[in-house]
Amino acid sequence: MDTAPPLRFLTASLHVDFLKPTPLGVSLEIRGRVKEIKGRKVIVESSLSAKGKICARDEVIAVQVPE
Repeated sequence: MDTAPPLRFLTASLHVDFLKPTPLGVSLEIRGRVKEIKGRKVIVESSLSAKGKICARDEVIAVQVPE
């Protein structure tokens, strides 16, 4: 994503599944991956974990904004 000018995206859709309460005061880990790139549309999946247990999962659909 190191482009000039920088690429800009808008969130078209955001879906979050809250699986467990997220504890306070511990390190959190977020892992994500690009699921699909099709034209200006990008779908990304990610998860949030605490102490090795997944607390939430999400999927976001982002659309690139023209310059």
